[in-house]
Amino acid sequence: MSTQRTKLIIGVSLLSGFSLCLLACILGYIGIKMMAPQKQRYPQEAQRSAVITIDASQRDDFFDQMRKFAAKHNFNILIDTRSSGPEYFLIDMTREDIEISGANVFALGEYKIFFYHADLLHPAPESVLDDLVNDLQSFISEVPSATFSVEK
Repeated sequence: MSTQRTKLIIGVSLLSGFSLCLLACILGYIGIKMMAPQKQRYPQEAQRSAVITIDASQRDDFFDQMRKFAAKHNFNILIDTRSSGPEYFLIDMTREDIEISGANVFALGEYKIFFYHADLLHPAPESVLDDLVNDLQSFISEVPSATFSVEK
């Protein structure tokens, strides 16, 4: 009898110890995740901005060049027309380090493109932003009669 009772006590003790150890590991992991800095995206000012003008008839060429640029630089891209008409649209490109947003809010044929850090705690180097702006300019130059000017 005492041998079985001893085995039972040892088994329960081991099971309890294992459960407490597992619980401590889970709580420790949750605590570390909560303490780790999370991505901080906003508020922030655009790191770079550009103005692109195109003839309305070249919109599809413009979209094609934006898609090619996004593919080359591994951005996910969304081009969304607005309810106010197909000549108005939003462009959003995202990847781990940079977000690019654009729209033609005030003037038909004039598009403002803004470059943002995707994570303010780990900003992309200035050279990455400069290279993206320069490369976007070269893609846009393929659109007939398009102009590209950097504002910031």
